[in-house]
Amino acid sequence: MRTLLFIIATLIVTNIGAQNSWEKKEAFGSDKRSRGIAFAIGNRGYYGMGEDTADMVRNDLWEYDPGTDSWMQRATLPAPGRRDAVGFAIGNKGYVGTGIDAAESLFGNNLNDWWEYNPATNTWTQKATYPGSSSWGGIYFGCGFTVNGMGYIVGGKQGNSQYVAGLWQYNPATNSWLQRATFPGGTRYAMSAFTINGKAYAGCGTDENILQNDWWQYDPVTNIWTQKNNFPGTGRFAAAGFAIGQYGYLLGGSDGGYKDELWQYDYTSDSWYPKAPYGGGERRSLGVFVIANAAYGCCGSGFSGKRRDVWQYEQFLTDIETRDVHTISVYPNPASDRITIAGGNTSARYSVEIISAFGEIVSIENYNGVQNATIDIADLTPGYYIIRMTSNGVATNSSFVKH
Repeated sequence: MRTLLFIIATLIVTNIGAQNSWEKKEAFGSDKRSRGIAFAIGNRGYYGMGEDTADMVRNDLWEYDPGTDSWMQRATLPAPGRRDAVGFAIGNKGYVGTGIDAAESLFGNNLNDWWEYNPATNTWTQKATYPGSSSWGGIYFGCGFTVNGMGYIVGGKQGNSQYVAGLWQYNPATNSWLQRATFPGGTRYAMSAFTINGKAYAGCGTDENILQNDWWQYDPVTNIWTQKNNFPGTGRFAAAGFAIGQYGYLLGGSDGGYKDELWQYDYTSDSWYPKAPYGGGERRSLGVFVIANAAYGCCGSGFSGKRRDVWQYEQFLTDIETRDVHTISVYPNPASDRITIAGGNTSARYSVEIISAFGEIVSIENYNGVQNATIDIADLTPGYYIIRMTSNGVATNSSFVKH
């Protein structure tokens, strides 16, 4: 029986292994890079700017074609090279601006220029200057996102011990900026953000003294910020935020060291779940763009310095979703040695699978007429696990945390 169950588990793992996983792709078309900008337009991704291994800031732009897994250089930004700029796409245009024009901030100039990139003509057009830091000439380490055809920049750094909490909206139709509700979490820089279902979610970052892990929702219709459940990882800055479908993600970042963690956010339950760690290892200041429900992580800095590798992520889309359906209960939760599952069918056979956050089935047990099933979990690696109970072809999910 154990051999049969192992074969079944192996078949299931093989079937789902291509999802919630990272696959290495063609490396970035230029040299090693960090602190660049990234966005996607249609079925193409774009990465550029940033800082190279010679500590030179760059103003180049490169286009990635997932169909051929190849990079092609595009028109250079007709403005100073920069790092820690803001970049995003609205419709069929890309937008890039702010940042600082030197690797060492003491010798750099804050930037507030704003540019539109048209991939159809491969041209840049200068737009209205970002107005959020006129007394300092601009910001760097700002956080950008788009909602409902508008672009936004929140937070940022002006200089040593000088940070902002303002939120500014860019309207591409009128080429104008409008100040919106100030971020209620206080001044900070290198925040993370993503957009789901017409609302933005932003948080984390630092003000130099405190690494934050708070998380907030911004509603552009009401212009109101609402605090949500904290990001469950350590406080960090320069993590990459992105969305695939109805899920948001936070990748990497720095909490003093470098992180390889990927966390998924479910806005319907205001819950976070760990997913497959980044394929390229620990990283901060990654560029991420999303094409056809796949995310691409590009470049960034790790323990070995700046990198140019690219990794593609596909999320887990089978019936083993990470939302909890608590028609069965698991206790104690969290647990360290054993768990008890209440809710079994005393008049029928059922199976219980324990599934890791990465989609791997780590345990399968069968029961017959047992109402409360106790399972030894002492040998499991600490982390988040899905419980799937199946009886008469009907599966019910719950979850637990192993300490």
